[in-house]
Amino acid sequence: MTSNTIRKVLSGSCLITLLAMTAAGQTSTTTRTKGAGTTSSREETGTVTYVDGNTVVVSMTDGELRTVTVAPGRTAIVDGKEITVKDLKVGTTLTATYTTTTTPVTDRTVSRLTGRVWYVAAPHVILTLPDGTNKQYKATPDMKFDVGGQKATVFDLRKGMTITAEKIVEEPKTEVAINSAVTGRGPVARPATAVASNEAPASRPAPARAPAASSTPRTVTPQSAPTPTNLAAAPAPQSTPAAASTLPATGSMLPLTGLIGLMLTGAGLGLRAFRRA
Repeated sequence: MTSNTIRKVLSGSCLITLLAMTAAGQTSTTTRTKGAGTTSSREETGTVTYVDGNTVVVSMTDGELRTVTVAPGRTAIVDGKEITVKDLKVGTTLTATYTTTTTPVTDRTVSRLTGRVWYVAAPHVILTLPDGTNKQYKATPDMKFDVGGQKATVFDLRKGMTITAEKIVEEPKTEVAINSAVTGRGPVARPATAVASNEAPASRPAPARAPAASSTPRTVTPQSAPTPTNLAAAPAPQSTPAAASTLPATGSMLPLTGLIGLMLTGAGLGLRAFRRA
């Protein structure tokens, strides 16, 4: 191939960077460094309203209705006892505590590749690897190659050179670990139903019963009759007169006098009329 043809092939193909070398003869070593982690926690509380198999419907304290599918073997501590979802009852109040641990992590990967330069058109280079295959790469300007113990850039490479490339990649990441624990208390027992109206409440005392007749006859001592002196000494009942013999002190003769005068006037008028007749 001519140089122009090779350049066209390189420009039209998908270039693999030296940062992702996977060809034969490449060795990679990755180490991980962890930093100090931070921990936070939060709680969610709700009441179980429905249970069907591993599906639980929970009414949260903010009014949200949440459907949760419980993983097999997941347990919760309710009233101090460890239970599974099959033992869960409607009305149970559950509190889930989520503990989140965030840890910064840095992955440091050192990759080393050895090959012979088959063609170079910076920043592109085609290397013949130890297994005889040709692979093309795109090198960054600051990438260094080892050529016979000397450091070189991609612009210093020439066909036929045997080179060793080393790439160090540090990739920061964040690991997030979430641990959850569920506790709760069982449903509150309902108060006992009221007794029927025709049944006496248990707290009402039973009516007193007449004492049973004793089988042993009692001796009754007769009381003595009152003596005549006692009868005579008793005060005689006072009789109430049928009508008062005198008018009360507040009475007056005026009404009676008026009645007599009226009768005399009537009699006089009658005699006068009789004489005229």
